[in-house]
Amino acid sequence: MSNGSADDPGAGGAATIPLVVTTQTKNFRNPEAWDWNVTVEREMFWKSLLSVGYVGRRALHLQRESDINQPTVATRAANPGVNINAIRPFPGYGSIRQTDNIADSRYNSLQVAWNRRYTGGLLFGVSYTFSKSEDNGSNQRDVVPNTYDTRNLWGPSEFDARHMLVFNYLWDLPFFKDKSRFTGKVLGGWQISGVTQFQTGLPCSVAGGSDYAGVGLDSNFGCGVNGQLWNVNGDPKIIGTFGPTGQWFATTNPDGSPIFTKPAPGTFTTQHVRNIIYQPGYQNWNLGLFKAFPIKENMGFQFRAEAFNFINHPNWCGGSGCSGGTNIGLNPDNGATFGKVLTKGGGVGGGERNLQLSLRFYF
Repeated sequence: MSNGSADDPGAGGAATIPLVVTTQTKNFRNPEAWDWNVTVEREMFWKSLLSVGYVGRRALHLQRESDINQPTVATRAANPGVNINAIRPFPGYGSIRQTDNIADSRYNSLQVAWNRRYTGGLLFGVSYTFSKSEDNGSNQRDVVPNTYDTRNLWGPSEFDARHMLVFNYLWDLPFFKDKSRFTGKVLGGWQISGVTQFQTGLPCSVAGGSDYAGVGLDSNFGCGVNGQLWNVNGDPKIIGTFGPTGQWFATTNPDGSPIFTKPAPGTFTTQHVRNIIYQPGYQNWNLGLFKAFPIKENMGFQFRAEAFNFINHPNWCGGSGCSGGTNIGLNPDNGATFGKVLTKGGGVGGGERNLQLSLRFYF
């Protein structure tokens, strides 16, 4: 029986069959990670410190899932048109999601930082990271499309931000600094601080929500369409324009042929096409203006005016850029939005300027 109910086959009910269950492999190995790094530091002018480092990491036995009750494509080819539940390895069950610590990852990065400790009324820091993270399963609940062949899943991690640049600073404004005088107490004591961040976008896959292989559609990713990956026949280069008339990445070749094509019926793609599209990144500009009103040496009030994204820069997809494929067209079955980014950040925390005023008592 397929899609029926053991309690009431005609009317349906709570005990839907075939059953969909989850399980855990018997050989559930402990995850492990190997880390290494080397850093060189040097004192610089302005009482600052420059550090340049390489950081690496190798992780083994990471968790992901697979449908161990998925028929093979050979079984499907030998039984065309037969209900999928009749050709599963374990009859009477639907998908059986088995958790296994079988994925692994690799991370390499160059990390550069230039910092000045707070002295003379000035503190600043600049840090830059150039990194590459690769794996064959980025999330604990990832379910692979093809249980019997995962060799083509090795690719960029879903959190692979290649470039990240961050500035931070704190500056005591250089006027009315004598706090023993009335003018210093009333007009002085102002500070400006800020944090500015630039980050490139995260990668995602192009997949369709259809069962092209005919063996069941139980794949699950943290990003994009939960479906089966498409073939790539060209260069889906980043064009970088936005809106309904723009195009974030190319979907057609110069001769007009499509770059992405669905797998042939009864097959999975064998290409390494997981997470090949890098989504838009984001900028974040935060600024603070503070004024101290001391009462005693260790007691007083502090007025705080803070602006988040004070330049009101719009980040496409969302306040922190694209995440999880939200608001970016990664489904090739939807030609109206495929390859496009249509939405800017909006709503609370969505990227627009936010102002905050407060008065703090310290002691």
